[in-house]
Amino acid sequence: MEISALLKTINPWWKEKTISKELTKSYRRKVFNEITSLLSYRQILLLSGLRRVGKSTLIFQVINELLKNKNPEHIIYFSFDLDVESITSILNGYKQVTNIEWEKEKIFVFLDEIQKHKEWQNELKLIYDSFPNIKFIISGSSSAILEKEAMSSLVGRYFLINVLPLSFIEFIELKNLKFDLNKKELWKEDIKKEFSEYLRKSFPELVEWNEDILIKKYIKESVIDKVIKSDLPERFKDISEDLLVKLIEIFYSEPGMYINYDNLSSDLKISKKTLVKHVFYLEFAYLIIKIKNFRGKQLTSSRKLQRIYPYHWNLMYPFGWNNLYECFAANILNAKNYWRENKREVDFILFGKNLIPIEVKSANIKKEDLINLIYFCKVNKLKQAFIICENEDKIEKIEDITVTYIPLWRLALEPEILQIK
Repeated sequence: MEISALLKTINPWWKEKTISKELTKSYRRKVFNEITSLLSYRQILLLSGLRRVGKSTLIFQVINELLKNKNPEHIIYFSFDLDVESITSILNGYKQVTNIEWEKEKIFVFLDEIQKHKEWQNELKLIYDSFPNIKFIISGSSSAILEKEAMSSLVGRYFLINVLPLSFIEFIELKNLKFDLNKKELWKEDIKKEFSEYLRKSFPELVEWNEDILIKKYIKESVIDKVIKSDLPERFKDISEDLLVKLIEIFYSEPGMYINYDNLSSDLKISKKTLVKHVFYLEFAYLIIKIKNFRGKQLTSSRKLQRIYPYHWNLMYPFGWNNLYECFAANILNAKNYWRENKREVDFILFGKNLIPIEVKSANIKKEDLINLIYFCKVNKLKQAFIICENEDKIEKIEDITVTYIPLWRLALEPEILQIK
């Protein structure tokens, strides 16, 4: 099919002046407002994030918003799932269909799955620099690869918008639940019940699903396997898919594990170099995160005894819920550091006006469980510490240190409670 015919098919608003409700959906996420607020700026908008978080839906929602006050023929959408020679050929095909001179008119160009187009960043740079009348909004499945390629060629020419899985508030809104979140105590039991559902269904398409087997299948096949078997091999040629699958099984079955490259490479019967490289690939692809050991200053965090967590807790659901609370906290807090010294350990250390030490506990918390947390506070002359837990919601004084207990569901609703920026 010629490019002009393709464009007519996938841009029905040129004729109909509207876009299908099936594409736009009714719910608007918080990031939608962030995107629309940047449409008047010159820079390219790059939508980045895990697979299946709803980037394509956001694109169609933004198109729908533009249709309210822009000429429909000035809005172009193209997906590189379709084969095309160049971005310029898309624009020329557009001109052939609409008789609009794209070189002069103010137009909005949405390019989805752009990572499939070889050297896209170099071509986009040339067009961007030559035609300030064009506003580009781009997205793709291989988001980490997309970011790296943008950084290499488009410095100063783009705004990065990170699209995450649903927040807990978005989950509640998407289900159209009428909780009054200003009265959390009144609605606490309802909130806790939905929080359990949210933990396993943080991807937009899963919200109304109930079958555990299907939920796990979706996460593994539509997110994890697509990255390992499609996205990464497209970028790196020396990949062992079997090794990546094995590492995912190890890391997701034991989130928070300390990684010892010598021991693990020996167990897997591979070289240390091969292991380091494949761990990098998983981190590069937003499948894992590393948390480093805090050594007194943020800049001197140790590279030894790094801990590995899933990039998002929902990714580990097909592999079990081992260490779920700690993984959830690591993700919500965007934690970068923990502390370990002489067999003492604190789960996470955040950096605010002061150091913020955080322990994650489940139920039946005893004072002896807090010995290391209190010790860390004393050594660093801190007056405040936090416990993230299953149910307790209270404040107590321990040796002149204020310890605040925050239940997981409340942290999900109010991450700012820990002074997180």
